[in-house]
Amino acid sequence: MPPEMILTESSPVGSSPVRGKTRAEQKLGRYYPLVRVLARLPGRHVLRNLAFTVLPFRARFWLTVQFRYFFQHPGLDRHFIFFCGPFLGKHLHWIINSSLWTSRPNEVAFYLVLTGHRRETLPLLRRLTWDGDHPTAELALNGTGIVGDGYAMDMLTQIHDLQWSTAAERSPAMRTFVRLMLEHRNFQHEERAFRGRVELDHVPTDVPAEQFIPYFFRDREIVARLMQDLGLVDESGVLRKLDESGQYWESLPPDLPDRAVALDVYLFYAYRELLLRTYHNGEGDKVPSVYSRCLETQRRLRSHLPKPSSQLKRTLAGIGVELGEVRLLSPDWSALIGHNGHLNVHLMMRSMGWWTGKPVLLAYTDRIANKPFLSLFSDICPTLTLGENVSPGVWHELASLTPFLGDSHQAFQFEDGQTMYWNDAGAMALQQWEREGRGFPLRDIYDARLQADDRTEMLYQSLRRKWGLSPDDWFVCLHMRDAEARGETLGTGESIRSAAIGNYLDTVRYITDQGGWVIRMGGRKAPPMPDMPRLVDYARCEDQMAEMDIHLMRRARMFIGTTSGFAYVASSFGIPTAMVNALSSVGLLWSKDTRFSLEPVHTREGRMLSLSDVTSETWRWTFPTYETVKAAGLTVSESSADEILETTREVLDLSSGAPPAIPPVDDAWEKCVNIPGFFGNSRPSRYFLDKYASSLLARS
Repeated sequence: MPPEMILTESSPVGSSPVRGKTRAEQKLGRYYPLVRVLARLPGRHVLRNLAFTVLPFRARFWLTVQFRYFFQHPGLDRHFIFFCGPFLGKHLHWIINSSLWTSRPNEVAFYLVLTGHRRETLPLLRRLTWDGDHPTAELALNGTGIVGDGYAMDMLTQIHDLQWSTAAERSPAMRTFVRLMLEHRNFQHEERAFRGRVELDHVPTDVPAEQFIPYFFRDREIVARLMQDLGLVDESGVLRKLDESGQYWESLPPDLPDRAVALDVYLFYAYRELLLRTYHNGEGDKVPSVYSRCLETQRRLRSHLPKPSSQLKRTLAGIGVELGEVRLLSPDWSALIGHNGHLNVHLMMRSMGWWTGKPVLLAYTDRIANKPFLSLFSDICPTLTLGENVSPGVWHELASLTPFLGDSHQAFQFEDGQTMYWNDAGAMALQQWEREGRGFPLRDIYDARLQADDRTEMLYQSLRRKWGLSPDDWFVCLHMRDAEARGETLGTGESIRSAAIGNYLDTVRYITDQGGWVIRMGGRKAPPMPDMPRLVDYARCEDQMAEMDIHLMRRARMFIGTTSGFAYVASSFGIPTAMVNALSSVGLLWSKDTRFSLEPVHTREGRMLSLSDVTSETWRWTFPTYETVKAAGLTVSESSADEILETTREVLDLSSGAPPAIPPVDDAWEKCVNIPGFFGNSRPSRYFLDKYASSLLARS
């Protein structure tokens, strides 16, 4: 309804009569006749102008708020903007302390936002009403830009206090906001501002943390805390430059309820942002310090854990968990199949007493890498999937508690305070797990389900016949990481771990010459394999499905993979594995039946990095992306055809069950590895180690 429309007899009035008077008439009291006159008399625009000119500011403000509340009508909006807008700044103290601040938060918020006073609106967020028949919180937020701009972080500091049972149902804006929060995208405004500095001020994109923090974060108080807590010094004078250029700094409102808690929530997300940034920027050595501070912040927040709603209590009771013991796992743990593999080891850690509490996984139904694989965790890690087995209100309420209860998949801290990148700890955990002979829990769960329901096995047998495999034929699963499948541009970013098909063809021929088959796994966008006998390009065929992705791995004699997430399906099922074209900055969750061949890495002087080098703090953090490798002056080469072939031969021999014809390398190589357990329980293939022994075994 356009603002110039006026209230008429047929317009809504908000309630039924009470004792002969409407609710509006009762509440508006002596102003009610004036409102009716303004709405009905001829020349009402002139009369409204006159009334707003004569009435004092407080009367104008009170009248407009009550009018919108009772009549759900924008008829006074333009008058408010013209007559009240210019004077709001002078009357904010009165507004904040008036009864309207608590009794009409939606309407007050709406008019504050409407007149550009967004930051003053933020303390109202937790008071907004998300249900009812009158304009609600969505009206105060929609169309204002408050979701997703510089004020989004201030909102994020309060969402744990919202009434999610109604907010999640009625507010698409808030549902979207939580999704961005969980996907590490809540600093959109800051990211745009940083890109602007890159483009206009020529700030390098890879500036170190001590420069990135003041350039990126918009709140000066947060910048100061981060720099202090991480022991960073602004030696380049970034803050001075920004101040001299007139930088506008945001700040949490001083009258924000529970401001200390809000500040810690802000810090929690700032540290989470820095965990991602430091790793991908070649500063992974800062991860332990960043995560330690993040956990300190979370421990402070836990003492302010909000009381759960009755709906959340019932949901948690249904899975045998109390809120205080929850270890909340975000959708990050389910969105990628590699993170599912991390989840498997994370739960192994719990079984071995490395951490306590009860895991609860949040998931989006459309952001699960492989539902059949994730379902294997249902008995050991309850999963709440939005839109499937939990109400939106409960799901979003729990998600909003991430700063209080969330577990990171990027870093891990032991009880003694030692902190490291999560994969480093995971590789150590896998060593202990296999040393103690604890088996393969996911494989046992999967096999038990197959015994109860053999439909997947029957489909598998029909596909074997369709592809031409005889009943006695064995096969190998092959997966090559490729940029196309992940929507990457080859030569940029994480495509540093991708590999071309050509060097694998000799290995395919060797397997088929031995009487086996090769089933190529991967995404549908993977480049096609050449037409070869006994090769099934399953990744691109019409038969591909999530259930069969997992079942083929379970039935494979061995797996040929690389440092990509799909490899963790093999390790979870105990499938002997040849890891080739391998490159990683962090610990690898590789089992004892794995042999690896790393991608050779050379300095600009031509020296090949040793095992000691690639696991050192000096070099290992340079591997995440093409950009960090280039900045370090390194060159990464793909595994050669002979390295792939010979590593595969050793694992194929290992998978036969007979005494190995190719004896494994002895333990001496591990003395050259600087990170304990970096390669899990795996060993380099004998051929790879012999070929590069003089370089690989050199001590840096």
